[in-house]
Amino acid sequence: MATLKGKVAVITGAGRGIGRAVAERFGQDGARLSLVDLDEKTLSASASALRSKGVEIIMVSADVSKASDAARMIAETVQKLGTVDILVNNAGIVRDASLLKMTEENFDAVIAVNLKGVFLCGQAAARVMAEKKYGKIVNISSVAWRGNFGQSNYSAAKAGVIGLTKTWALELSKYGVSVNAVAPGFISTEMTATIPPEVREKMVAKIPLGRAGEPQDVADLVHFLASDDASYIQGEVISINGGFQL
Repeated sequence: MATLKGKVAVITGAGRGIGRAVAERFGQDGARLSLVDLDEKTLSASASALRSKGVEIIMVSADVSKASDAARMIAETVQKLGTVDILVNNAGIVRDASLLKMTEENFDAVIAVNLKGVFLCGQAAARVMAEKKYGKIVNISSVAWRGNFGQSNYSAAKAGVIGLTKTWALELSKYGVSVNAVAPGFISTEMTATIPPEVREKMVAKIPLGRAGEPQDVADLVHFLASDDASYIQGEVISINGGFQL
């Protein structure tokens, strides 16, 4: 099996949840990591845990919705680690409300981080990857791209991520850059922990495998797509949801 030994990977939203699990999985496989998050406390905790295991890490505090921060994130990675081989666009937020109750502010906030942030980080990383004719971009979408009650903003953003993924695959193939998306279902993270227990039970009951997914489940799939074992997979959206359908 292909490994990530020596590869330089940028992971956004790396302070917790799926991002942290991806960082741990990549680190186990010998990747050198640029961990990005706006929450410096969780970012530092994630980095400290990995450094204690001998993983080479730099930390970048950045707001992915700002073009200047996205550019700086990539520039710092290249300066300190030499290049960018892999980008995992994982940073995301939720601001849930039904259509009749959602504010413009909360709609804009989710689109800015979950969609515009993917665009900005992908553009900055792709410039480095295209020049060296190699790269792997894995975008984290969601089962909610099909639509989900109370998530007009989140669903629209995650559907947009799929559109970006397929467009970039067409544009970047000639540069040796692969672009794919992962669409997780119900995963046990800090984000989903805020769901009321009775709602959580109903959601888990709809999953054929009978359990919520774990961040590590997603991390294993992202690891595969970031490796050269997935060299002929391009522009795909791979669901990881235990059989759950909205």
